[in-house]
Amino acid sequence: LATAGVDATEDAPVPDAEWDPLTRILGEELPALLGVSSSSVARYHSGDRRTPDSVAARLHGLTLIVSDLSGSYNDYGIRRWFKRPRRALEGRAPADILHGDWDPDGIDVRAVRNLAAELLGASVQ
Repeated sequence: LATAGVDATEDAPVPDAEWDPLTRILGEELPALLGVSSSSVARYHSGDRRTPDSVAARLHGLTLIVSDLSGSYNDYGIRRWFKRPRRALEGRAPADILHGDWDPDGIDVRAVRNLAAELLGASVQ
């Protein structure tokens, strides 16, 4: 997937390639969506610390979502998308699901991914 500077392949987290675009697009929202502190994001992004596997998996999940959203929204719209309650998520906002130590393969996270993918006429299995 390659849209608006967000490159992602479905099965392969590549933190070194994913930090820059997500930091640019999500900005201050990124730490909360990843469930890590701002200082940790800065260290992982700069390469001062290796991105832990669990954070890399969440970063990759966000990259896939943002890649789908970038076909329909600008950066501001993408940030707002995560905060708006969605009927398809039982009135929850995507950010309500994507917080803390969330599992990229969890049922609720798949629902968030499907919601974003539907903008492109696709869905996540």
